[in-house]
Amino acid sequence: MTQTSAASTEMSLFTLNTWGFRWPLARHRKRRFARIARHLADHTYDLVALQELWDAAPPVLGQTGLVWARQATNTRLSRGHRFNDSGLGVKLSPTLAPGARLVSSLITSFREHRGWDRVKTKGAFAVDVPIERDDERVTVITTHLQAGRRHGRVRRGQIEHILEAAAETRGPVVLTGDFNFFASSHEDRASHQVLAQAGFVDAGESLDRPEPTYLTANPYADKGDGDQRFDRVYLRDGERHRLSAKDVRVIVDHAEPMSDHQAVAANVVITRI
Repeated sequence: MTQTSAASTEMSLFTLNTWGFRWPLARHRKRRFARIARHLADHTYDLVALQELWDAAPPVLGQTGLVWARQATNTRLSRGHRFNDSGLGVKLSPTLAPGARLVSSLITSFREHRGWDRVKTKGAFAVDVPIERDDERVTVITTHLQAGRRHGRVRRGQIEHILEAAAETRGPVVLTGDFNFFASSHEDRASHQVLAQAGFVDAGESLDRPEPTYLTANPYADKGDGDQRFDRVYLRDGERHRLSAKDVRVIVDHAEPMSDHQAVAANVVITRI
């Protein structure tokens, strides 16, 4: 993080659904993960939130100059959490890693799944890190909601699950990941409103840049879904800190795509109230 004034700190973050399945469920994983690792090594991020990390994915993404949150902390977690099967992971900059803590109450598996999502256990994974020159922390949650245009009601339940788990968190919260929200879904629009009512601001919308992240021009994307804004960053103020988006950008490279999704990078300003 960067101290920008006596009251403000700036945090840079990156989120991506890595499409980390083996062939034939995904294509060119080794080649694409090399691109992801190269991007992370070449750019400076405080925190990286990743989804669909299966099997050999963590070792492949190990040489990036960043530290896996689970390796950086000594937090004990219950056996009931199927973390290796969640596909979720967070990497931290070397300066943030020593002070990071996993948030057990926000590392959870969803209660309901449909279709192919029953094969893996989706949920949420959270870590909190200290705010520079302050006594409080910011909590970052990465999630991956139910896939499929027809399953907006399931996603609504999963959002409510996350909000229930986050209800006791008094500090500022960043919620990011693959929400699988379809523009045409009434249920997904309702889920977006539920988040807003709980105090979560869509960072892209706050800057009037709600750009799609799942693009039919991407050679790996399913053309039937059309362009969609699946991958998002939501911000919620804490009791003593306000969060605001300074920049949100979708990283597009159709010649050498990192995934079937586009990555999202954001700069978030944390201001003491």
